[in-house]
Amino acid sequence: MTDEHHTSGLTGEDASLGGGALPEDSPAAHQAADISGALSGTRGGGSFGTMLEPVLRSVCGDRLSEVGWFRTDWQRGGAVTGYATYKDDDGEDRPVVVKLPVPPCELQWMSVLQGSDDVVPKLYAGGDVLGGYDMAWLVMERLPHGPLGSHWGGKEFDLLLDAIGRFYQATAEVPINTEPYQRDWDGIFNQARRSVRDHALPESQRWSKALKKAHRRYKDWVGIWNDRSLEHWCHGDLHLGNAMTRAEPPHGPAVLFDLAKVCVSHWVQDGVYLEHLYWGRPDDLDGHKLCKELAHHRKKIGLPVDKGWSDLAQAKRALLAMSVPAKLNIDGNAHYVHGALKVLEHAVE
Repeated sequence: MTDEHHTSGLTGEDASLGGGALPEDSPAAHQAADISGALSGTRGGGSFGTMLEPVLRSVCGDRLSEVGWFRTDWQRGGAVTGYATYKDDDGEDRPVVVKLPVPPCELQWMSVLQGSDDVVPKLYAGGDVLGGYDMAWLVMERLPHGPLGSHWGGKEFDLLLDAIGRFYQATAEVPINTEPYQRDWDGIFNQARRSVRDHALPESQRWSKALKKAHRRYKDWVGIWNDRSLEHWCHGDLHLGNAMTRAEPPHGPAVLFDLAKVCVSHWVQDGVYLEHLYWGRPDDLDGHKLCKELAHHRKKIGLPVDKGWSDLAQAKRALLAMSVPAKLNIDGNAHYVHGALKVLEHAVE
């Protein structure tokens, strides 16, 4: 982290970020503090951000302008986002995004990655306490272009893979301080079968047949996945919507944000996660084989690629597809469910 970055107000109310040291991983580290109860004191549709804005601006040394607050569709527990400007060390007013609260690990990873070029937005300020509330918050660079999409003329996936490659390079020397989250695959499989049986799931007979075949195979998939190398930090939520650029389309580079799900795993996890978002709309991939392209890109930039990555990817795809009926409340889009069924049927052939 540069001296300029420290002097830009990277601070909390009573404690600094401590040089960006990573916290011990836990479910709480990936969740923003739930401050919805504090909203009972706001009036006229006011937000928690509005209530805390005076102390936030004070903590930032009055470098932060007035904030225009809003809530995104995916924010929960009273969390808010705002647009403002922040006066940097040269006296320039820089467009920024203010987020509060954020998961602790998002703030910590944003801090840790400041020393690397074009990996994440510039972090101007942040802390883990604000206005007497125990919560993480941040003020970061507002990127002018994006998220990545069709305006990049087919280059969007290449830019995303370049960005995650820089993330892998930047995190390669970060010590592994945690064990990966272990899913209850037995419970997930049983819930998937119950969901197919108890709900009017489209193509339920095909699902039942595929899950019956998967019953003989899924423990092998679990074994392959559980035996994976655990020497990588993964973004955990890699998709086009989490990458933007400073340059106008179709130019890059892209930088990544929303680091709340960074985790220890194998890089294949990011690749399969990105792929599975297109199971219901494969034409949007325009022929891209994302896991394969990610493997090639890792080789290109000098990162290791183990020989068994393809089998690992196949196992992870099968496990994700098998899980879909168990989480219809989250992934219930009909096109996506049909796409997952096709992936599972291919896995059990």
